[in-house]
Amino acid sequence: MKALLFLVLSAILFCSCSSIDNGSLEDNRFVVLGPSLVELMYASGLGSRIVGVDRYSSFPEETGNLPQVGGYIDPSLEQIASLAPTSIHISGESPVLMELAATLGIPCYTYRFDTLADVFSSLDSLDARYGAEAADFRGEVQNKLDSLANEMQSTAPISVMIVIYHERGSSSMTVAGRSTFFADILSSVNCSISAPGTGCWPMISAEGVIDLSPDHIISLFPGRTDTAFIAASEENYFEGLGFEPARTHSLFEPYIMIPGGRIGRIAERICSCLL
Repeated sequence: MKALLFLVLSAILFCSCSSIDNGSLEDNRFVVLGPSLVELMYASGLGSRIVGVDRYSSFPEETGNLPQVGGYIDPSLEQIASLAPTSIHISGESPVLMELAATLGIPCYTYRFDTLADVFSSLDSLDARYGAEAADFRGEVQNKLDSLANEMQSTAPISVMIVIYHERGSSSMTVAGRSTFFADILSSVNCSISAPGTGCWPMISAEGVIDLSPDHIISLFPGRTDTAFIAASEENYFEGLGFEPARTHSLFEPYIMIPGGRIGRIAERICSCLL
């Protein structure tokens, strides 16, 4: 199978007449997989170097003009090779893509986005590797968080539960844990995440919510359009658990779970529920 793949890729490279020599060719043709990473690339002024993205990346609008190379789990290796990239950039780890990069003789860079520190580390890596505007954008994000922290000074330190999945009528839900970028955003504005002690995305029961007794509950429904119905349903559900409607909120922004170029907006929307 590997031999067949090598032959296919070799044929593609030969037909495209592309000479990929990272030592002599400027690294200016990126294939990027991961919505957060694609957003950060554009926010850092590197969007013009991107020649292919994964099927889930849709922001900014310019990504709609780029070839899609499949998903993180099922990338199209042939299509990636046909784009003659000078580097591959991925969120997380992918042995398949790293092997492809080795076959093409180009670097494969990996990034993480679990925590806010990961986001900053990714920006630092882009700045060290390419310069551009990565450091400036990092400063903008930090300034935004500092500004929000000042706005939040009027409130007492509060605990917040962020529900990332709750099926209507279900007595259990998945929440953001303590080792997530949501927890870090809350910490940066002098609040705290309300979650079980372990697990990045733990599932808890209604009894667990009551036991944790958060000051506010924010439920996330990215991209849903039946907003009024969902918001009312969530208010009724949590009111049945003893949380008055003023303490429960629903957010519908499609980017709310993507810690990329719009992470400042994510922080703003969370804080808007708490002021």
